[in-house]
Amino acid sequence: MATKNPRNEKVIKIFGGNVRKYRNLKGLTMVELAGLCDVELGTISTVERGIVNCTISTAHAISNALDITIDKLLEE
Repeated sequence: MATKNPRNEKVIKIFGGNVRKYRNLKGLTMVELAGLCDVELGTISTVERGIVNCTISTAHAISNALDITIDKLLEE
C-alpha cells in the first residue's frame, strides 16, 4: 500500500480532486485515463483520493491525457 506524504497533504488532495474533476469533465473512466497515461488503475485511484504524492512524470502524463496544464491540476 502506498504511503501518505503528510508534508504536502493539502496539495496532494487538491491535485487528486482536480484530476477527478477534469477526468469527469472529459467523460473518461479511471480505467480509460490510466490507459492514456500508461499507468495502473490503482495509480489513478490513489492519486484521485489524495493518498499518494505522484511523480512529476505521472502528473505530466495525466495533464497531457486530460489536455490541460499541470498548474490547472494544482488550482484551489
